[in-house]
Amino acid sequence: MSEFAVFSDVMFDSESIGLAETMTALSEPVKIVIESDTEAKTGEIIYFGLSTSVGDIMETKGRVFAVTPKEGGFALTIDVLEVDAAMTAVAISCLKAGEEAASSGGGPIWGIGLKQTNNTYAVLVNAPAGLLNAAQLSKLGELAAKGAGVAKLTHAQRVILLIPLERTEEIRAELTSVGLQVGVLHKGVRNVRACCGALCRFSQNTDAIGTALAIDKALYGRGVKFDVKLAISDCMRNCSESYCSDIGLIGGNGGYRMVVGGRGSQIPFRAIQLADGIKSEDVPAAVTEVVDWYEKNAKEDERFWKLLVRMGEAEAKKHDLSAIENSMASLGDGVDELERFRDQLARMAAVRMMKKEISFCRHN
Repeated sequence: MSEFAVFSDVMFDSESIGLAETMTALSEPVKIVIESDTEAKTGEIIYFGLSTSVGDIMETKGRVFAVTPKEGGFALTIDVLEVDAAMTAVAISCLKAGEEAASSGGGPIWGIGLKQTNNTYAVLVNAPAGLLNAAQLSKLGELAAKGAGVAKLTHAQRVILLIPLERTEEIRAELTSVGLQVGVLHKGVRNVRACCGALCRFSQNTDAIGTALAIDKALYGRGVKFDVKLAISDCMRNCSESYCSDIGLIGGNGGYRMVVGGRGSQIPFRAIQLADGIKSEDVPAAVTEVVDWYEKNAKEDERFWKLLVRMGEAEAKKHDLSAIENSMASLGDGVDELERFRDQLARMAAVRMMKKEISFCRHN
C-alpha cells in the first residue's frame, strides 16, 4: 500500500482542464498518488480533477515526482502545487485525510463538508450517548449561528451543523476547543448510541452512558471494512433499539447481553445473542474483540449482517424449507419472506461459529 493517498482512474493534461476560474497554491506541501493509463515524465507539470468529500471535482495542479509502471497503466507520485481557489477551505483536509488513511493502512470517511441540496455543507458532530455539556451546547449554538442558523439532531444521537463551504477547514479546531470531534460517516465505528442508563429507574444496575463513553474512548476513529453501528440499552425496554444495530448491548442484573448482526434500515433484522453476563468493565474489550473479528472476516463494503449471512449460507442450505414455502406471507413491500427466513438461519449458524472464535464467549 502506498504511504500517500491514492486516486484511481485519473485523466490528466499538460494544460488547465477548465474546472477552476483561478488556482491558488497550497499552504503546506502534500504528496498524492494518481493511477492512470497514461504515462508522464518525472518533473512534468500536469492538471487533473480529484473528487472531494464535498461532492465536487477539484481541479488540481501538480508536479510528477515519480512514475511507477503497474498492471494496466502507471502510478504517478505527485507533488500537489495548486488547487481550485474556490475550494481551498476543503482542499487540505481532503488531501491530508486521504494521506493519513493511506499511511495508517486505512481509515474512516469523516462526516465533514458534505454538500447539501441548499448549497450548505454538513458536518457530523460525534456525541457518544448523545451527551453534551453546557460549553459544548454553547459552541454548537455559536457555530450554527454562523452557518444556516439551525442544527439537526439525528437518530444516531449526533448533531448535524450546516455551514458555508469556507468554514469547513476551521470547524475541526472549533469543535476540539470544547472536546467535540467530527463524526464518522462511513467505513468506521460510528457514534455509540445509549439510553439514559443509570439515570432511569428501569436501569438494571448498569450505566449505559458511562459504558458508551468507554467504548467511544476505546474505538473512536477506528477504520473498518464498512460501517459498524453500536447501541446500548440498560433494560429490556430497548429504548436505544440495540436489536437493530451491528453490535447491541442490553443491560440485566448488573451486566450486559451482547447481540450482533442487527439491521434497522430497509427491512429490519433482529440481532442475535452472542453472549450474556458481560460485566460493565469488560464491555469495551469485548466490543473491541467483536470489531476485530468483523474486520478479519468481512469483505470490503460488507455490513456485519451480510457477513453473517455469507458465512452461514452453506449451513442454512441444508434445511429443506419446501414445507413452509407456500405459507410465507407477503408484507406487500416486494420482500421475499422465504429468502429472509433463509438469511435468518444463515445468521444464526454464523453466530454459532463466532462463539467458538470469540474468547469472552468461551469463558462466559
